[in-house]
Amino acid sequence: MEKLFRTHTCGNLTQGDITKEIIISGWVKDIRINKFGIFIDLRDMYGTTQVIVKPDNGYYHEIKNVKVESVLKVIGTVVLRKNKDAKTANDMIEVVAKDIEILSNSINLPFVIKNDNTLASEELRLQYRYLDLRRPAMNYNIKFKHQVLSCLRTLLNQNNFLEIDTPCLTKSTPEGARDFLVPARIQKKNFYALPQSPQIYKQLLMISGIDKYYQIAKCFRDEDFRADRQPEFQQLDLEMAFTTSKEIKLIVENMIISLFNTLKIGNIPSTFSSITYDQAMDLYGSDKPDLRCTCKLINININNNSDGFIYKGFIVNDKMNETTIKKITEISNQHGGKTLIIYDLIKKKIIHNNSKVKFDDLVLAEEISKIKYNNFLIFVYEQQDVANKVMGAIRSFYINDLSKRINHKDFMNNIENFEFIWIIDWPMFEQEENKWQACHHPFTSPKNPEKLLDIKNKDLGTLTADAYDLVLNGFEIAGGSIRIHDYKLQKKIFELLDLSKTEIENKFGFFLSAFNYGVPPHGGIAFGIDRLLMILIKNESIRDTIAFPKNNRGICLLTNSPSEISSDQLSILNLEFKK
Repeated sequence: MEKLFRTHTCGNLTQGDITKEIIISGWVKDIRINKFGIFIDLRDMYGTTQVIVKPDNGYYHEIKNVKVESVLKVIGTVVLRKNKDAKTANDMIEVVAKDIEILSNSINLPFVIKNDNTLASEELRLQYRYLDLRRPAMNYNIKFKHQVLSCLRTLLNQNNFLEIDTPCLTKSTPEGARDFLVPARIQKKNFYALPQSPQIYKQLLMISGIDKYYQIAKCFRDEDFRADRQPEFQQLDLEMAFTTSKEIKLIVENMIISLFNTLKIGNIPSTFSSITYDQAMDLYGSDKPDLRCTCKLINININNNSDGFIYKGFIVNDKMNETTIKKITEISNQHGGKTLIIYDLIKKKIIHNNSKVKFDDLVLAEEISKIKYNNFLIFVYEQQDVANKVMGAIRSFYINDLSKRINHKDFMNNIENFEFIWIIDWPMFEQEENKWQACHHPFTSPKNPEKLLDIKNKDLGTLTADAYDLVLNGFEIAGGSIRIHDYKLQKKIFELLDLSKTEIENKFGFFLSAFNYGVPPHGGIAFGIDRLLMILIKNESIRDTIAFPKNNRGICLLTNSPSEISSDQLSILNLEFKK
């Protein structure tokens, strides 16, 4: 007869099961011994059930020495619990053990996991990730992620999207980050690249006649690490033929609203507001502004400047001590700022000025008197783009750090809200190290395609892309655009990015070839699933939304990878890495 490990889970027993003989299996979450017997909290993924092993039970002495996180199979009778903690129906009952089998013993744990108040470092948690995932909070995250993905799939299926998978071994093409490369054994000295996104493939699907596509895709990017980045992550990709940016944004808004309503995540508006990229930078100093903070940047018109320099700042209610001044000065320096001025709005005097600019206090006071204020005005005197970046970074510092210790509702009065906003009308190109690059990617369509065909390199900064990012609470959670569907236009973009004819042919020849066979107007968007989940569960790192993540140095502490490979493996691949 086949062995039976359970008739019920540890989470679904109720008073309706009283007097029944049942079988449950799970991990020992906690064990307590007193004169009445051994009390075991037995846990599985569905919940916890209290099991009593009485002193006259034949297994008593064996179970007495069992360690937490050992795995047990219990055959017993369901009874009404005498000391009830009736938070759930499962708390009303307990199981009196008849037979117990130790299925697997555990040694002493490296850290406590029976609740979420673990003092273990993240490094230790990642090293023993299979233990960390047993903690209630991590278990919740994994289940919640499944619910979100399941809900998104259902919503997209109902809207006639087809789920189609695309290759993970593909061609290296420039998409904004470094590629992870995979040696091809049968093609010596050649490499596959792991996809940074399915961008080209999803456009090829549109050319293939697929009307609506989606995929929950694995993406790989070799870029600098931070709390909201991982070298591999999940991305929800959408692409549609014969569409407009307005239609794509409407579908996305409806999808998110349905997701929030279905999973009862929180209240959000029926439509999302939009601002242009230029407005976002001017008002918030960031292309991903956190609108939970009501503070906006202020342009201060102290005098007429013809050199491109401006006065820019914002007002904050804070204790402006030396530590705070030092910190925001460091932030200013990190973002290219050379000036930082702090004006006491109560005492009406400058308390910090690391610039060479001399101010007429009377003129300054007269200008600032027009502003509704509390304590301090922090501002800089810089060229416009630097001023925006510096003040945006200082604003973000207050949101992320100081707002946790400062109780001032005038600065952060919507901390529990989910604040969505579309950032539209992005620049088509941006300069980096005196070289023009695509602001999104080189397949993004300009808003005025006819203008681009005759444009000269010096005018590239004047072009606007038909691109849109969705921002939630200061994080970009999705980005998309209308794509180029004209052969001449796409080739022109590559040329403007200084790609030679040989480079264009080698990297994109197959893609441009498809443009000769009828390309529908199309566009799409991609969501960073793990980043979205991080915000929804109100966490500060996407590592807690991924089952087996890398640490902040790109290392998997569980498997100790990346790791060296043997000389035999190198020989098979015909590769040699010089140390």
